[in-house]
Amino acid sequence: MKKVSILLLGAAALSMAACSKNANEVAADNIEANAENVADNMEDMADNVSNEAASDTLEDQADALRDNADAVADNVAAGTADGNAAVNAM
Repeated sequence: MKKVSILLLGAAALSMAACSKNANEVAADNIEANAENVADNMEDMADNVSNEAASDTLEDQADALRDNADAVADNVAAGTADGNAAVNAM
């Protein structure tokens, strides 16, 4: 039983060591992925709008969302911003 416990502990330690991203980097990746999904949805909506001005506005907003998310994600990954506060400020 002692050997099994030691092996499990060793396996857990190795799996944790293999993970190279810290919590800030994971949060930054999630911010970018979520913003990308929202921006894609906005572009899909723009494609389905018959009004050209409204379509252009939606596409501009999607681009701005991506740009803001990239900036927020960079700050979160660097540890200079709290992910929740930064996303709420967007």
